[in-house]
Amino acid sequence: MDTLLDIQGLSAGYGPTAVLDGVDCTVRAGELWAVLGPNGTGKSTLLRGVLGGLPWTRGTLRLLGRERAEWEARALARHVAWVPQGFEPAEGFSGLELVLMGRSPHLGLWGLTSASDEALARGVLKELGVAYLAERSCEAMSGGERRMLLLARGLVQQPRLLLLDEPTAFLDVAHQVGALERVRARVDAGLGAVAVLHDVNLAAAFATHVLLLRDGRVLAQGPVADVLLRERLEALYGVPMEMVSAPSGARLFAPRAGRLAREG
Repeated sequence: MDTLLDIQGLSAGYGPTAVLDGVDCTVRAGELWAVLGPNGTGKSTLLRGVLGGLPWTRGTLRLLGRERAEWEARALARHVAWVPQGFEPAEGFSGLELVLMGRSPHLGLWGLTSASDEALARGVLKELGVAYLAERSCEAMSGGERRMLLLARGLVQQPRLLLLDEPTAFLDVAHQVGALERVRARVDAGLGAVAVLHDVNLAAAFATHVLLLRDGRVLAQGPVADVLLRERLEALYGVPMEMVSAPSGARLFAPRAGRLAREG
């Protein structure tokens, strides 16, 4: 499998404060990595470092076999797509227009989209179950609907590597499942993806690999079945956990009930 992202000994932060310390991770085509960890532990910082939005102090980072510094922004955007955590200003745009922004790296000098670009965008919207948003103004959308459009924009970019920062935020359960199902289907077809998640059970259900970050360091990483264990999650989050196996064989995790009552 092609190596799409190779991080070795990465340390990064804001000013003198180190947020990441010696992080290693290798993502290959056909893999969906879930990044889990407490708030403030560097999950989003890791993705921003990959994108070049945050300088690192030590380590190496290669994308598609080339050093990160060798990539010009537009060329990189033809291969790597970013689905941000926060919403960007989109006033005055329809849903279709917002999604078509994902085609920008592939357009010619004048930046004009074609009928095939529009057909691609509408197809992705239909695939995600939000085709009805194509003509709607972004101002008239809920947070969850705009979240689905950001995912559609990333998929329309047709990347080889997809980076997602909390892609299920603001979504109901049905859309959480639907969004990750579509990402996983593309991963199974050869895409590589890294998703910052807060829901351990979504990671267990859809990821192929997991990276556990605590205090900016890698607590564990590897295939889901090897990493998502009760003891590791207790060490990651600092709370007692329960693990059960569903009839399907999937593992389900939950905080152990009664902890706060006992401590009180």
